[in-house]
Amino acid sequence: MQVFRSKKDWWVVAFIVCMSGLLIQLLLTMQAKGTMQQYPLHTAVYILTVLLLWWPIFNTRYQISATELNIRSMFLRWQIPLQDIQRISASQDLSAAPALSIKRLKIEYIQNGQRKFVMVSPKDQQVFTKALQQTQVEA
Repeated sequence: MQVFRSKKDWWVVAFIVCMSGLLIQLLLTMQAKGTMQQYPLHTAVYILTVLLLWWPIFNTRYQISATELNIRSMFLRWQIPLQDIQRISASQDLSAAPALSIKRLKIEYIQNGQRKFVMVSPKDQQVFTKALQQTQVEA
């Protein structure tokens, strides 16, 4: 099984750092004013939001096994049998996807008779594509 991490564009990381900084500043201000105890729901939401912002940075990955491609990002998962993959092409589509970069690969596949696709952004697209195609041939 090969594991590939998502490439992370600098602006995605910068956005997460800035948003986290703002939320942490709000938490520190609430603590300094003594309002954390008065607004526990706000405190919990801010902390949860910071954790959710950072989760994809460490969790987004693509695993190629002998029979399928597993894509994982946050609490979302895709399991695509290798024989169902129809096409892999480069894309810069900005659709929501388990990809932390604009430089993406569009993986088209068939699921239950319907054409579907998912966008991924592995750090090394050539190695990922080669591994995927090689594993498809072997399967």
